[in-house]
Amino acid sequence: MRDLGTVIKELRKEKHFTQKELAAGVCAQSMLSAIENNIYVPNSNLLVNLANKLMVNLDEVSLATNFPVSSKYNFNDKVDDLCNNHQYHELLQFLLQDKILNNLKTDLQIQAYYYYLGTAQLQTSALFEEIQSFELSLAGIKNQRPNTLGRLAYMSMGYIYALQGQKKLAEKNINMAFKHWDEFSYEENQNVLYYLAALIYFKLNDYQNSTAYLADGIEFIAKHNSHYMLANCYFLLARLAQAAHNDNERLEPNRRKDLFTELYSEDAFE
Repeated sequence: MRDLGTVIKELRKEKHFTQKELAAGVCAQSMLSAIENNIYVPNSNLLVNLANKLMVNLDEVSLATNFPVSSKYNFNDKVDDLCNNHQYHELLQFLLQDKILNNLKTDLQIQAYYYYLGTAQLQTSALFEEIQSFELSLAGIKNQRPNTLGRLAYMSMGYIYALQGQKKLAEKNINMAFKHWDEFSYEENQNVLYYLAALIYFKLNDYQNSTAYLADGIEFIAKHNSHYMLANCYFLLARLAQAAHNDNERLEPNRRKDLFTELYSEDAFE
């Protein structure tokens, strides 16, 4: 499991937990230390418990780098702060101000504006409005190779359709998000696409495709020497292991990938 312990350690520090505080009620501090030093790989139950203690919400994602919505730095800084802290109600109110709308000057700013508007609407349960916002975000790139921001918008729509149980529409948007995938320049925000694809299939109870996208995503992240989204990938993988354990007819043991099986095991710790 590539750098799983390192990622947990970074997340623990980001959340301002000591090892003792994070381990309390979850595992021995010595075990947490072994995990963070990549000596011991936690099983799915332990990893889910760590995720819960760290207050990780699998449905909330912060981009590695946010996109500018204005030429004014204070506007962009505000969007960064609200997004990174998952303050979506505040983000929605901020984006709906006339001063923001009046400062949209470029196609990329307009695209970013409607992407963030759709994200805020999605996270605040503004039903049906978010699809329109994501469509507006994509309006300027129809029939073109999607840029990273466009791919994120397609994947966000796929997520919405998954929540509605519309598998065909969800898969259509996943396919659009990966259109011309072999003709791109790497951006760290692209790591999230694999995670969102896996999350979409998880919401659709399709454990095979969810696991496959997580395996591909972890490989993609490793290939580009990044840590961004690794924690989310591993935590979702653990949730998948729990779900499959409770519903073995959906995912037979002999069809699991090695990566998946590794999280399912319970090794002795000394």
